[in-house]
Amino acid sequence: MSRERHFDEAEVLEKAADTFAVHGFSGTSVAMLSEATGLGKQSLYNTFGDKEALYLKAIECAAARYSATVARMGAAASGRAALELFFEHVTTLCESSRPSENACIVSAGLLEGVEAANVQALLERKWNGTHELLRSNIERGQKDKSVRNLAPSIELADMLMSIMSGLRVAARVEESRGRLQKTVQLALRLLDVA
Repeated sequence: MSRERHFDEAEVLEKAADTFAVHGFSGTSVAMLSEATGLGKQSLYNTFGDKEALYLKAIECAAARYSATVARMGAAASGRAALELFFEHVTTLCESSRPSENACIVSAGLLEGVEAANVQALLERKWNGTHELLRSNIERGQKDKSVRNLAPSIELADMLMSIMSGLRVAARVEESRGRLQKTVQLALRLLDVA
């Protein structure tokens, strides 16, 4: 007879995602995951599989945190307004005092270069999904005239992805935090260049 579980799997995944985001895949030990989630090693393995399986689920969990922002972007009055909402969300996280909020599990995983093919594929899929979100809203803005820069949307999205990544790094330097909003404003002004 199996024992009944007395924990919320979604809550455990949130804590695991935070731990992986801050420390990376290689830098996160099972002991760290146990401490963060309050579950023993065997309970973690029985529920989620091995560390790699938990990491894959944690990536999905962390990516799902953006769903409310994506919905707000879809309801925004213009492509430009949607892009502003995206960067408002990113800078809010970057300016947080919680390391798990100003870290990004996808960026960290890509930089770390986790070798497992299924992990790499998922990280790339999530990265490309964000790129597509930005690209489609740039095109939306070009059509509704809220983005006057008519450069190819894929190139403008590449630029915005680079800025997003740079914001995450700058947030790690305390004196840079107050300048993040100005960086975003300057970046978004590039969308106004006709």
